[in-house]
Amino acid sequence: MFTSAALFSNTLTLAALLLLQQGGAVPAPKPFSLDTLWDSIQGLASSFLHQIPYLVIGIVVFLLFLVAARIASRVLRETGARTRFPINVAIILGRLLSSAVTILGIFVAAVVVFPAFKPGDLVTGLGITSVAIGFAFKDILQNFFAGILILWRQPFVVGDQIRSHNFEGTVEEINMRSTRITTYDGERVILPNGDVYVNPIVVFTAYPHRRVKFSVGIGYPDSIEKAREIIHNVLKTTEGVFSAPSPAVYLTELAGSSVNFTVYFWVKAEQADVLAVSDRVATGIKLALDAAHIDMPYPHTVLLFHDQTGTREGDRQGEAGSGPYNGESIHDAHSPGSEAVRIRKG
Repeated sequence: MFTSAALFSNTLTLAALLLLQQGGAVPAPKPFSLDTLWDSIQGLASSFLHQIPYLVIGIVVFLLFLVAARIASRVLRETGARTRFPINVAIILGRLLSSAVTILGIFVAAVVVFPAFKPGDLVTGLGITSVAIGFAFKDILQNFFAGILILWRQPFVVGDQIRSHNFEGTVEEINMRSTRITTYDGERVILPNGDVYVNPIVVFTAYPHRRVKFSVGIGYPDSIEKAREIIHNVLKTTEGVFSAPSPAVYLTELAGSSVNFTVYFWVKAEQADVLAVSDRVATGIKLALDAAHIDMPYPHTVLLFHDQTGTREGDRQGEAGSGPYNGESIHDAHSPGSEAVRIRKG
């Protein structure tokens, strides 16, 4: 205990001797005065006036970089317009180049205004936070790069009719974040580019022609070849049906009430043409089959109910098992494919 106190006392004595050798005791803090405040304000003003030439030069440098960015973007867009380069991709690359030149101009201007500024330190700081920024803007960056790939690869263009997810319509706009389509009902749908790029897309207008099909049924007693010939004649004479590729009529099903054909024909790829031509074909086939007295049956079932008047349980059971039908299904001879069912009631 005594030794520790003595050591502490010797340390204080040594520190006091050092201070006296370096110029005396530690100066006491100066009291507040208006003169000191005024001197500080004058120092700040003098520093600002000294930095004004650097500030002006920095602004001029930034403006020069800004003009250079606009010129570079315009040159890139015009070059893309004069060549086969996709104009949308040229516009996006022009914007990216303009942004890169502008950011470079900001760094150069900052170095001119503040000579002690080091862009490397800023880049290092941004590198530390880049992981957090990447997670925070993951969806935005995904849509951004997907938009670039869509514009570059061009799986579809503005004006195409597509189906993505459960939405179907005409492509109205493709930008960096989303793809806008107008549905056939006149509604606008905005689809994120990330979802559009990674999911299947049906492009209806990728080719000039588009195949349409639907089913037609005739009765069992009617002639198959006659019905096929009538349907072919309707397809040949209907406006909007292409002769090449040629239409086709195939028998595809022997159903319970009808013999079913599947009719294939080609029309223009636009949805309006598909609907209009399909309506004309269906109307023409119906009228032609009616004129040729070819039946177009629909599924139907006939139920025959017979009342039983037996009083004893045994009589009712015996009568239920008698008769020509015995509760089984029968076929009506006048309606091929139809079914008559006799149900015995007690």
